[in-house]
Amino acid sequence: MAQIFYSFILSSNLSFLQIIVLGTGNRTVNNSVFILWSLYFLSSSPFDSNYCMFSGSWKESSMNIIELEIPDQNIDIEALQVAFGSLYRDDVLIKPSRVIAILAAACMLQLDGLIQQCGETMKETINVKTVCGYYTSAGTYGLDSVKKKCLEWLLNNLMTHQNVELFKELSINVMKQLIGSSNLFVMQVEMDVYTALKKWMFLQLVPSWNGSLKQLLTETDVWFSKRRKDFEGMTFLETEQGKPFVSVFRHLRLQYIISDLASARIIEQDSLVPSEWLSSVYKQQWLAMLRAEQDSEVGPQEINKEELEGNSMRCGRKLAKDGEYCWRWTGFNFGFDLLVTYTNRYIIFKRNTLNQPCSGSVSLQPRRSIAFRLRLASFDSSGKLICSRTTGYQILTLEKDQEQVVMNLDSRLLIFPLYICCNFLYISPEKRTENNRHPENAEN
Repeated sequence: MAQIFYSFILSSNLSFLQIIVLGTGNRTVNNSVFILWSLYFLSSSPFDSNYCMFSGSWKESSMNIIELEIPDQNIDIEALQVAFGSLYRDDVLIKPSRVIAILAAACMLQLDGLIQQCGETMKETINVKTVCGYYTSAGTYGLDSVKKKCLEWLLNNLMTHQNVELFKELSINVMKQLIGSSNLFVMQVEMDVYTALKKWMFLQLVPSWNGSLKQLLTETDVWFSKRRKDFEGMTFLETEQGKPFVSVFRHLRLQYIISDLASARIIEQDSLVPSEWLSSVYKQQWLAMLRAEQDSEVGPQEINKEELEGNSMRCGRKLAKDGEYCWRWTGFNFGFDLLVTYTNRYIIFKRNTLNQPCSGSVSLQPRRSIAFRLRLASFDSSGKLICSRTTGYQILTLEKDQEQVVMNLDSRLLIFPLYICCNFLYISPEKRTENNRHPENAEN
């Protein structure tokens, strides 16, 4: 019985794949032909079990030339060669620059082992240049673990390591997820999230801009300022050009921007955010302030994870090297002047009342509580997380001028620069009456 081989002629445009069945005849095979030395490899693969081309009653089983359509533009000749080559050995060398094409070919041929290897390669090589491409491809080819890893990388690096090219690549849908997350590693305060969004929106609208990160904010402000006169009484997000970005800006926690006078003036002057959004938040914060001043509000008494995830203050700080640091984050925090100290591997929270000067009013209530989560992280040069710690969500109650150690760090795990990120709730969520929950039934 004649032995049968299968040759794959890879067309230059990859619109189809020709499979030529070679019998014992003396046919000449071109050097570009990739020869599979055994029918076993493909006939036993999931790809062939689905399509049954090489055996059974399908007409292709008796054809000398079989054409397969390859609609995926990510697949090229080299990727197919690697995919077919993986049939001979358990592991193949996958370069990060080739992993998406190889993944596409592996998915087409349903080579589970190669798909898994591509996924591991992607997770190990996520960086500022690969993260967006990997995220998109992971969604296309069903690699949920890779998609999750890319999102984690973006949450950690969007604010801590801002990058012009990354801002250009980030889609609206991805940015919406990042800005809406309580796990976004914010540097400084919520106003800095708004500033990053403003720069990102400019680069989405003017992708040809090729200046440096230091120039970006100035160029962004100039660009939007020139167009402000054309808004005709509207804010930018209300214009046709701005409407696609509304869903992203909706996730800003505006209550922590307008709590600082300088930030409130900037956001009003920019005229990007609709005035109705700001009016609603001003009202919300005014009522919250009255509750804190007149309703014996002492702060959260229990963990409300939904409230913390969706409405907590997000802020952060970079410690460039080991040493002693003391700081406060700007903004009105309902009379709770929180001082944060890093010293001798301890992180300490202090409720400042009378000991140190404060630019705003402070609460003189005997006890005040806050809900918080503190996270620490260090990253390598590619943005990969190399060490991290978290307190989890906690309630901390402090008397006037009392301080409390909230984290004790192991010196062996300390790698600088060290990034600190916190989530805070200074007042408890307002208890809603039945009428507040169902205003449509008020008349009943």
